[in-house]
Amino acid sequence: MKKITVVFLICALSAVLFSACKKSEVVALYFAAENTAGSLDPQIAADATARILVRNCFEGLVTPGENGEILPGAAERWEVSEDGLTYTFYLRRGAKWHVTNTAGEELADKLPAEFAPEVTADDFVFALRRAADPATGAADASLLRNIVNAPEILSGEKPSASLGVRALSENVLQITLRQPQPQFLSLLPEPVFLPCNETFFTATGGRYGLLIKYMLSNGPFYLSRFDDTSYRLAKNPDYNGPHEAKADVVWLYTQSGDAAYFSSLNDGSLAGGYLSAAQAEKYRAGRHDTLVPLRDIMQSILFNTQNEILSNADLRLAFYYAAGANSLCETFGKKQAGNLFPAAVNGGKAAAETSDASPEPAKTHLQAGLAALSLESISVTLLCETSYETGLRKELQTWQQILGTQFHINIEALSAEELAGRVQSGDYEMALYPVTASSDRAYDWFAAFSSASGALTYYEDASFEAGLERQFCAENGTTDAALSRIVTERKFFLPLWEESRYFVCTDGVSGVVVLPGADRLYLYDAVKS
Repeated sequence: MKKITVVFLICALSAVLFSACKKSEVVALYFAAENTAGSLDPQIAADATARILVRNCFEGLVTPGENGEILPGAAERWEVSEDGLTYTFYLRRGAKWHVTNTAGEELADKLPAEFAPEVTADDFVFALRRAADPATGAADASLLRNIVNAPEILSGEKPSASLGVRALSENVLQITLRQPQPQFLSLLPEPVFLPCNETFFTATGGRYGLLIKYMLSNGPFYLSRFDDTSYRLAKNPDYNGPHEAKADVVWLYTQSGDAAYFSSLNDGSLAGGYLSAAQAEKYRAGRHDTLVPLRDIMQSILFNTQNEILSNADLRLAFYYAAGANSLCETFGKKQAGNLFPAAVNGGKAAAETSDASPEPAKTHLQAGLAALSLESISVTLLCETSYETGLRKELQTWQQILGTQFHINIEALSAEELAGRVQSGDYEMALYPVTASSDRAYDWFAAFSSASGALTYYEDASFEAGLERQFCAENGTTDAALSRIVTERKFFLPLWEESRYFVCTDGVSGVVVLPGADRLYLYDAVKS
């Protein structure tokens, strides 16, 4: 698992750090959030800010470590059966849920007297059954797909109670898989696997995770205050595990524009934060700042295969051979990537073709595609960010010389936000788009293009879905060859060049685990010297 262990301190307002020499002093760290958080229910949290918050307010069975290792979390140890199908977790005794005074008062008439529950195996059973139930709408329900009966539950064929998860005792949890999955432990820190106390959940009457009075925590922090622009995480006084928070308070603030963000980084009132590739070009680290590339973006041509024209593989291939990926990359001063995904994913191990424009194959595929659809000509629109418009119009002249009037291409330039909205809603035909990795797992990268389970929902094909299933259970560091071949041969997306988001860290900050993906960071060890 690739990981960056520079401390993640992102924020937009005053950042003051005090050395906790006296009890009256508070160690406060300030971070920035990219957006306002939605639901803080771990099973359904979907946006980056909400997922950052729940990762730090809840503790899963295991926790990602500083060097990529899997560390004990709520489970102090575990065993795996010889056949790799049964995982038995032994939970830490005496671990407690933190119930805020606000929650205790609000739900006093709905909770047992002196409600102070321990974290038990039943909390994980309830959480996973909730996540598998289609009625919950869990954002990452597909990550449960290898647990016994999960596919049938997710499709509505079986009840959630049949999921292969059970409590053998208060402190022993057993999860049974359908087939061996060496990466299974690496999935367990994901929000969808985090515990949920059934008694408290029921007491909230469907409002779990919406306000502080409808929340509880078992992790190093709890959420003590929030509004539309800021979130205050306080050290959890009831936490007794191996990842006790070093900071007493962590604030997250929504960002207020590049100028204010850069100013706060430069004057030291912020300790660090994420930067897009464009922001990194504007920002120059000063003093002893460190700019670390995450290498998690692949600039790509996407084809909407739900579109009647571009569902035809020959017409996608006609564009591919006419475009010449090498030439397209060179126009923007880039080198074509030799992989299907960026370096942060699986070490970038999945070879992609590099190519120059090839007129004859382009024309051959064009005629085959038109014949299959009984059309004499087609017209499609290629979306792009405004900054790429001039270069694409230059390339367009070559494309049209090769394809002629039978394949007309329009260029439509949009802001980055407008482009993302169009692509993610499926309102496009072709798009030059920066696909960002959600994790370092090859499965997650491929699944982003799957109409069945992906965030981008582009491609629907039985053999592709079968390849995803194999990839989901693959060994670390391996990529399913048949799945890669489908991408390479059928061209539902064309990887062009690798880009990167960055993490900037100001002087003296250390201790936060930052993993590939927009929300995979852990703050319990965050300090500033």
